[in-house]
Amino acid sequence: MKDVSRIIVHLAVADPNLEDSILSLLGKKARFSLVKGSIGYAAEVDVRIINEIPNLAQIREYDEFVPPKLLFIGPNHSHEAMIKAVISGAWAYMSADDDLSELESAISGVVESTGSSLLQTIASSENASQEFLQELAAPRLEGQVTHTIPNLLTSDEVRILELIARGERSKDIGEIVGLAEQTVKNYVVRILDKTRTQTRAHAAALAAQRGWLPPLDKD
Repeated sequence: MKDVSRIIVHLAVADPNLEDSILSLLGKKARFSLVKGSIGYAAEVDVRIINEIPNLAQIREYDEFVPPKLLFIGPNHSHEAMIKAVISGAWAYMSADDDLSELESAISGVVESTGSSLLQTIASSENASQEFLQELAAPRLEGQVTHTIPNLLTSDEVRILELIARGERSKDIGEIVGLAEQTVKNYVVRILDKTRTQTRAHAAALAAQRGWLPPLDKD
């Protein structure tokens, strides 16, 4: 595991003004090492900052061994914007309206977290979770009929992914289902492989989209 005292950040934002602002802010911080552009997909980075849904097929061409955690910077704090970030596979979310000085702590939080704070936020709101599931249940632009895709996951994998969608950490999931933390992590690796996704958050979003997960009802 990398020493969290030094964090490598990949700037993969499409807005040049936003990129310049982030470079100006983080470039002065000794804790951060910054890369941008396509070179960031070849480097081993801790956090990737994005502001648009990435082209996963294109990213897979770089064959990243350890995909970084994603921090999404959206236009506002609306449910719609946060759901878009979840679909992208983001772990955390900031609005472009937020004070950019908060970005440093947001990045540190992403690195130190073992669960998706963004999914946890959505799952904790009845309205947001319903909007999330409705959005993911809708056919994609390419005309994919989501409900016809067979579930590739076992019942145990579905249960673990459901808990991931609720923002639970591997250790807490293990306590809930009665498995060792490492065993849960092994399940997660298999889930990512079966769903052909790169992050826990994106796997949960994809599974919800295809109807493999039950509704995120409040406990």
